[in-house]
Amino acid sequence: MILCWFISNSCEALIGAGCVRYLIDRPVRFDRLGNVGIFIFFAAFLAPFLSSFLDSAFVAINQFGQDSYWQVWRIRFTSNVLATLTLVPLIVTWRVEGIAWLGRIRRARLLEAGFLLLGLLWVNIIVFYKSAPTADSTLLYLPLPFLLWAGVRFGSRGASAAICTLTFLAIWSAGHGYGPFSTKSPEENALSIQMFLIVMSVPLLLLAAVMEERSKGALILRQREERISLAAESANLAFWTIDFERKEAWMSEKGRAIFNFGSDEPLSRELFLSRVHPEDRKIVDEAIDRARASSQTFEFEYRLLRPDGETRWLISRGRYGHDDRGAVRELIGVAIDVTSQVNANLQLRLQREEMARMSRMSSMGELTASLAHELNQPLSAIASNAAAGRRLLAQGPPDVKTFEELLADVVTDARRAGGIIHGIHHFVRKSEGTRYRVNLNEIVREVLRLLHSDLLGRGTAVEIELAPSLPGVEADPVQLQQVLLNLLMNSLEAMQSTPADKRRVVISTTCEANSTVAVSVRDYGSGLPEEDMDKVFTHFYSTKPNGMGMGLAIVRSIVEAHGGKLGAENVDEGARFFFTLPMARKSETGEVA
Repeated sequence: MILCWFISNSCEALIGAGCVRYLIDRPVRFDRLGNVGIFIFFAAFLAPFLSSFLDSAFVAINQFGQDSYWQVWRIRFTSNVLATLTLVPLIVTWRVEGIAWLGRIRRARLLEAGFLLLGLLWVNIIVFYKSAPTADSTLLYLPLPFLLWAGVRFGSRGASAAICTLTFLAIWSAGHGYGPFSTKSPEENALSIQMFLIVMSVPLLLLAAVMEERSKGALILRQREERISLAAESANLAFWTIDFERKEAWMSEKGRAIFNFGSDEPLSRELFLSRVHPEDRKIVDEAIDRARASSQTFEFEYRLLRPDGETRWLISRGRYGHDDRGAVRELIGVAIDVTSQVNANLQLRLQREEMARMSRMSSMGELTASLAHELNQPLSAIASNAAAGRRLLAQGPPDVKTFEELLADVVTDARRAGGIIHGIHHFVRKSEGTRYRVNLNEIVREVLRLLHSDLLGRGTAVEIELAPSLPGVEADPVQLQQVLLNLLMNSLEAMQSTPADKRRVVISTTCEANSTVAVSVRDYGSGLPEEDMDKVFTHFYSTKPNGMGMGLAIVRSIVEAHGGKLGAENVDEGARFFFTLPMARKSETGEVA
């Protein structure tokens, strides 16, 4: 019979453990309502229900005892259910982390657990040991407050320990003839105490799981909020929510610091707009209205003018939430302070402009001899005409018509010299970053005028293929002159080893897809190294022995700052550099800062 009991009990254990292992993620914990529900249904009730049939069959086959098959089934079922509900949660909950967790509990928590244990023992002794068998049955509810205390405050560990304590004292008292479960026959007393303990255990285990799940959920939420708060503070983020139904508003502490709001100052749209810079206020207000009407996410960049006079740059993003009826329920949003990035970009732009100006100065230094020759021609002509005029005056009354022609030549040459000087000054002066509609054909002609003498000195022919009626582009003409000048100088230097009769540069302008304007500079030099094709536009990289590697890098930064693209490729007998710029919109007129 012992072997039969072992077989039936093993079947019960295998059924319960198999279902629990299959349905609950490892390791098995009783800290979730779903896990406890699975344990109670499959391990505590289904497994004893099925194994009790086998157990009763073994008893009937071996003719062990005088009870009928169904009496044995009922006794085995209730006793196994009670044993599973009492012992398994205690073993599992205390086995997962052992007793090491006791060392992490605060002293106040330990004192609370001690008072709970003493109170539970005292109440159980009164109910199951001291009270007479005929005492009022309502005394059985005295342990309930302490059981709830254990489940609510100490979770599944406290609940399982309290259930075991209650079960032990109740069974011991009934076995020794004490308490309310000792007035009837042993079978009836056993059934009564089993049903009482089962009814007390099941809801207590479920309650403990709910409380522990809520406690862990609150802990995870609090930790997540702390991480988000830390990330928000590190990234200068401001979070806010506005509940229109409850008329409640919340903003993170970092957000109130950014907007300079008081800790108890109520949030409102009017208060927010009062902090927005007056020049951006209307744009922001209209963007919020559009987002509310369209139920779409809004995002905009604006300036913040704080009461202390400080101006900050922010990017805000948010959306409106709606209820089932389509009415606006809430507004949630986030703002990031990008003042440091804006200032850094401004400083970077100023540094790039200064670098570009120094590059133009360097280019003018390289063209000094050619420019001196360009100036020498009109100045020599002026001197010659002035000398001729003096000779005419020395010979007596001059011919008026001849003298007027001399003066006209002087004026023409002076204007020519002034134009050269003005072009040099305009090219090397510090750019103010002003952009307006310009024609790239005129830029090409202006740069060729500056390089006229240098081209003659190098024996290089220039062919221009300018598209007629070329659309304008919105750009800084000085910077575009620098781009074209750098590309032309690179082409001239690439043809130093090319025979003089083959030195040729082709400059062309085209309109592409009615959206961009392209400029191409093609030479007949040695070309670009194939392995370094992608490196020619990087800083401090140069294929020339004495090159600094800054010219093409500056060219790329200027082109990209104008919304264009720069490229290079090898062609037959040389290389071709080209860049594209977006066409100016037809509605754009005048200068644009």
